[in-house]
Amino acid sequence: MGIFKRVKTIVQSDVHGFLDKAEDPINMVKQYIRELEEQLDRAVQALSLQLLAERKHAALIEQTEALLAKRSRQAELAVDREEDAIATIAIREKLIHQERLAHYRSQYQSLQEQTAQLREQIEQMKHTYDALQAKKHYLISRMQAAQAMERASSTLNAFDPNQAARGFARMEEKVWQLEASATARKQAQGQWGSAAAARLDGFEDNVKLELDAMKQQRKESAQG
Repeated sequence: MGIFKRVKTIVQSDVHGFLDKAEDPINMVKQYIRELEEQLDRAVQALSLQLLAERKHAALIEQTEALLAKRSRQAELAVDREEDAIATIAIREKLIHQERLAHYRSQYQSLQEQTAQLREQIEQMKHTYDALQAKKHYLISRMQAAQAMERASSTLNAFDPNQAARGFARMEEKVWQLEASATARKQAQGQWGSAAAARLDGFEDNVKLELDAMKQQRKESAQG
């Protein structure tokens, strides 16, 4: 079950009528609080994994940048020595690393955006947790007052269902936004794979063009 799926289930529950049906509404609220605590723990664990993924991508970017610079130097030296075969290999690997670097940077940016969204969701869940705690104490006081009344329905009239409905509706909207964002990222990744396959067709042409350009540049530098 996803981190926020259970929260959505709680939102969709008939919170307004559970006082009518539950034998012990206080225990019902406590159960909601326990479930939200579990989801908060899972969200914090997910945030930890997200931060780890960010660090790994940052390291990949740094390593790829170093390899890219190394292959560029090797290609230039090979051109100076008129070692076209070696220069071609170096340029080919350089272009590969360039494409990988762009991909890693894009993924890193997506990870940062996901981390920001996850932090925001955790904060919202904490606010909801505090609200439920306050509601629990409120219900306890109401329950104690209701025990002195002939009918529990007189206590239910003081309950404001519209306020609770608006609060839980906002929670559900946030969950929908998270699901839509995840779907969009998945579709975008599929589109990137198709584009990468198309670029591969012209890859060797790019290698040859850069080799010729590098030869001309080195030749002009030697003449100057």
